[in-house]
Amino acid sequence: MALCSTPLTPECEKEIARLIDLMPEVELDMLVATEPAFQRGGFRAGNIPVLRKRLHQIVCGAGEVSDKLRCILARRSRTCTLTGLIAIDTLIEARHAFAALLGAPALLVALLLDDRDEVQEYAEDWMQRPDAFHAIEPDKAVEYLRDLFADLHSLLGRVPDGDDMGVTLTREAWLAQKERLEQRLRDFKTENRRLKGVEGQLKNLQREKDEVVEQRDTARQREKELGETLRQSERKLEEVTVELKREQTHREERVAAAVDRALAQEFHGWLGQAREVERDVHQTAPHAELLARAEAALSKQAEADRHSGNRARLTERREQVAQTLATVRAALRNALRPTADLQAVESELAAEMLRLDNLLNPNAPASALEDALTARFQDVGDNALPRLRTFLDDLAKLHVLDAPAMARLKEAFQRRIAAIEALGVPPPPQAEDLPPEAALLSRALCGETPAILLLDGHNVLYGLPSRYNPPRGASLTESKKREMLVRDVVRLVSASPALRTQIVFDGPTRTDTSVAPNVTVTYSGGEGEHRADNVLLDNIRFHTLESSKIQILLVTDDNDLRAQARRLGAQCLFVPDFGAFIPH
Repeated sequence: MALCSTPLTPECEKEIARLIDLMPEVELDMLVATEPAFQRGGFRAGNIPVLRKRLHQIVCGAGEVSDKLRCILARRSRTCTLTGLIAIDTLIEARHAFAALLGAPALLVALLLDDRDEVQEYAEDWMQRPDAFHAIEPDKAVEYLRDLFADLHSLLGRVPDGDDMGVTLTREAWLAQKERLEQRLRDFKTENRRLKGVEGQLKNLQREKDEVVEQRDTARQREKELGETLRQSERKLEEVTVELKREQTHREERVAAAVDRALAQEFHGWLGQAREVERDVHQTAPHAELLARAEAALSKQAEADRHSGNRARLTERREQVAQTLATVRAALRNALRPTADLQAVESELAAEMLRLDNLLNPNAPASALEDALTARFQDVGDNALPRLRTFLDDLAKLHVLDAPAMARLKEAFQRRIAAIEALGVPPPPQAEDLPPEAALLSRALCGETPAILLLDGHNVLYGLPSRYNPPRGASLTESKKREMLVRDVVRLVSASPALRTQIVFDGPTRTDTSVAPNVTVTYSGGEGEHRADNVLLDNIRFHTLESSKIQILLVTDDNDLRAQARRLGAQCLFVPDFGAFIPH
C-alpha cells in the first residue's frame, strides 16, 4: 500500500522527491531488477530520470510500497534516523520542537517511513490536522529539547561550555565521567537482574492469578449449575407439595364421600324392615285371624303346660304385691306414729317384690351404670346411633361391666334399632305418578333406598327465581340466597338419614362444612369456569366406581353437566321438579 491512506501534501511530496534524488544510480538500477513495481511497464536500468519519476509516482500514489523500498527511503532521511531512536511518547511530546527545527514536511515523511505502525498512525493523523504543530521559535525549540534530553547529555559525558561554567574538559574529567557511567551501567545491570526476578515473580503471580481466575470461573459455573439444580429441586418440591396437598384434599373428600355412602346404606338397612312393617299394618284380616289362633294356642298351652299358667299367676301376684307395697309406703310417708308392724310388713313386701322380679325377669340391669346406659339408648338421636357400636366395643375393653351386663346393653341397642325400624314412613301415594328421578327422590326421602343427592347450588338458585329472587320486596344478597337454600335442603332431608346430601357452590377456596348430620355445603375453590361442575362430576365418578348399588341423583338444569353426569351413571332431576319437594 502507499505510505498512508491520506493523500500527501505538496510539501511532503517535495520531501519525498528530495529523498529520491539522494538515492545513487546504482541503487536505482538494483530497484529495477528486484522491485515488483518496476517489473511492468518496460523500465530499463540506466534511464535514471524516468526511474526517479516512476519511483516518485509509486511512493506518492496509491500503489504498493514494499518494506524494502520504505527502508531505502528511510536510510536517506536523517530525520527518520533521529526519530527512529526516540520513544513514541517522547515524539508526541516533542513534535512541536522537532517541527520547528527540522520542518513539518520532513518530520511527517520521516514518521511515515518509520517501521512502527503506531508512529505511522500518529503521523497520518497530524497530516490531516492543520493545527497539529504549534509555531515555536528555533531558540525556544532548542532550549526545550535541551531540557528534555538533559539526562541523555549527562550520560554522554557532556559538560557545559567553559565560557558558561569556567570548566574545561580534561582527561581526568573524562575518566571520572567514564567511571560514573560504568558504575551506573553496573547499577543498571543489577537493577535489570532484579527486574528480571521481579518479572519472573510477576509471571508466577500472573500464572497463579490465571489459575485462581480459572478456579473462580469454574466455581461460578458450578454455582450456576447448582443454583439451577436447586431451582429445579425447589420447583419439583413445590409440585410435589401441591400434588400432596391435592391428594390429601382428594383423600379427605373421598373419605367423607365413603362415610356418607356407608351411612346411607346403614340407615337404609335399619329402615328397610320398616317398609315391610308399614305395608303389613294395613292387612288386618290375616292378623286378626292369627291373633285368635294365638289366644286359642295360649289357652291350650296353659292347660298342657303348668309353667305358663304358673308364670301368669306369679305375674298377677307381683302386681298385687306391688300395689300393696305402694299403699304401705304411702301410709308410712303420711303416718305421724308409724307402727313397728307396718314397717316390718313394708320390708317383707319389698323383699317379696325383688324376689318376684328376679324370678320373672332375670336379665334386668344389675347396676346403676347399666341402667343409665340402657335409658340413654332410648334418648339418643338417630344419627348418633352408628357411633354407639364402637362405644360399646370400647366400653367392653375397659371391663367396667361384666359380660352379662354387656350382653344386656347390646340387646338394648338392638331394641333401639328395632324401634327406629318401626318408624318407617310410607311413600306418598302419588310417588307412582312422578317422573323416575322425582320418584327416586321420594323413595330416598322415605328411607326406601339409600341415595346420594348432589345439588348444583347456583344453578338451583337461578332455577327457582320465585323463591330465591322474589319480584316483590327487598332483593336478597347472594349469601342470603345460599343460606336460604341450605335451610330449605336441611328441612327437607334432615329426617331422612339414608339420604346423604351435598350442595356445591363456586368459591375461591375449597371448604366442606357439615350443616346437618346428612347435609354438607361445599365451595369448589380453584379458578376459572365450571369449578362446581368439576367437583360434582368428581364425586359422581367416585361413588359410581366404589359402589354400583347406591343411587346418585344430581339436581341441575345445566344440559352439558347433565349429559356428563348421565354418562357417569347418575340420574338427573330438573330444578323445578326438585323445587316441588321443598317445604314452604
